[in-house]
Amino acid sequence: MTRRLQGIDPSLYFITDTGLCRQAGRSVAQTAAAAVAGGAGMVQVRDKRLDDQAFHDLTLDVIAAVDDVAHALGRRVPVVINDRVHVARRLLDEGHAVHVHVGQSDMPVPDARRILGAEPLLGLSVVTASDLPAAALSAEIDLIGIGPVFATGTKADAGLALGVRGLRELVTRSSVPALAIGGIDAGNAGSLHGSGVVGICVISAICLAPDPAAAAQRLYAAFRGRPA
Repeated sequence: MTRRLQGIDPSLYFITDTGLCRQAGRSVAQTAAAAVAGGAGMVQVRDKRLDDQAFHDLTLDVIAAVDDVAHALGRRVPVVINDRVHVARRLLDEGHAVHVHVGQSDMPVPDARRILGAEPLLGLSVVTASDLPAAALSAEIDLIGIGPVFATGTKADAGLALGVRGLRELVTRSSVPALAIGGIDAGNAGSLHGSGVVGICVISAICLAPDPAAAAQRLYAAFRGRPA
């Protein structure tokens, strides 16, 4: 783990989906708070449709909700912004602790790190071995998200599923702690226990759950190889 990850449990990394939360009758902030109550140790705010101001405001709502629960539980739970580095910079300047995750087609890692500064966490999406960060970039990145591991309908451009074997192969090639993402639910999360990843990223299995806190609890337990 990098210095910036100290004190964080990345075992369950919740990624928000505004439409799915709305479909389940909850706000993004309510869902994020419930996920943290159930064991999520990181929350990423993702919404490609909102403009920057609306995304900024959504992130503030999530930060407030997550911080309330995390404080009550005595845990550190980072809120991560998907892609929008300049929104993250604005929030940092306003005094909010936020972090960033970028994809292969988003802002390059060196540029993102330069804008964010040294303290925020920075994650990177990886699909193939050629996407793995070079040694020179590894010090700039705290986590990589590898996937899709299983078939998923949440992300239209996710590509073909790697499977657990493909995931393991990429993990062994990476010098950066890795998360698994894509099609993960309580039924298959246990198969990723011992795969080399430090955590699992989950969207719909929490967003659409009747009880997102209970769903998060089951996912966490399954990945950690514990009884639910």
